[in-house]
Amino acid sequence: MSDLQIQYSSEIANELGKIAVYLPGENIQVGDIIKFPNAKSRLFRKKLPFGAFQKITSLEKLGVNFDMPKSSGSPDSYRFSSKNKVNLEFGLKSNASLGNDALPSTENDLQIQFSSEGAIFFLAIDCDKQELDDLLFLEKEINSKGKQLVWDDTYLVTSVTIAKKAFIAQSKSKSSEILLKTNVNGIKSSQIDVSINSNLKISKSSGDLFIKDWSDNVTVFMDLVKFEKKIFQKSIEQTRGTFSDQNQSKLIAKKINIQELLNNK
Repeated sequence: MSDLQIQYSSEIANELGKIAVYLPGENIQVGDIIKFPNAKSRLFRKKLPFGAFQKITSLEKLGVNFDMPKSSGSPDSYRFSSKNKVNLEFGLKSNASLGNDALPSTENDLQIQFSSEGAIFFLAIDCDKQELDDLLFLEKEINSKGKQLVWDDTYLVTSVTIAKKAFIAQSKSKSSEILLKTNVNGIKSSQIDVSINSNLKISKSSGDLFIKDWSDNVTVFMDLVKFEKKIFQKSIEQTRGTFSDQNQSKLIAKKINIQELLNNK
């Protein structure tokens, strides 16, 4: 199961340049502090924030004050399927294998065929981002109130992207299929022309699948900041006019750029 999580996150990062929320729609909010227990270390390199997350605490619980961000008001839509591993068709071919019962071939039938374990079909409509914008203030607050937290392998969620409507599926077997009843009119350039007013309803499925059914307000992406400890020396004057050096530390906020991490792997 953890390999499928990593594959999902990796593909979303490579193709869309986003840090995926897994499972899509899981409850996560700006200000949460999380870790990724299934993330794998690479030789001489840091872990990538891939797979399911685990909540550790939050800014609210640490007593760090911040203003909850408002929506950006500039929604985007994302349509993506694994290359050469997902096939989309309207109507059914005579050799369709969604069971023994005969199914009608109509223009409102959308068939999604997966030909590889881990293959993804991702449809997220009108995605709006809620984002913190004053990281310098947060850095000061966390150095004041959150320094006692062990920040190794933990991240602060600084934004979440929520789709007004989303349908997401990942195959957990080498071959699987989904049949949707829909009012979508057609496929253009292998992409479904869907709006938030469209209807998508699962009619049948075969194989082993994770499915996030056509749902409202699905959290699909997030942005993260990692706090790293910087140690420096500070000279302190003593009573007899001599000086001594003492180690001091400070937490420094670093935005996670997933594309840079992928390029350095």
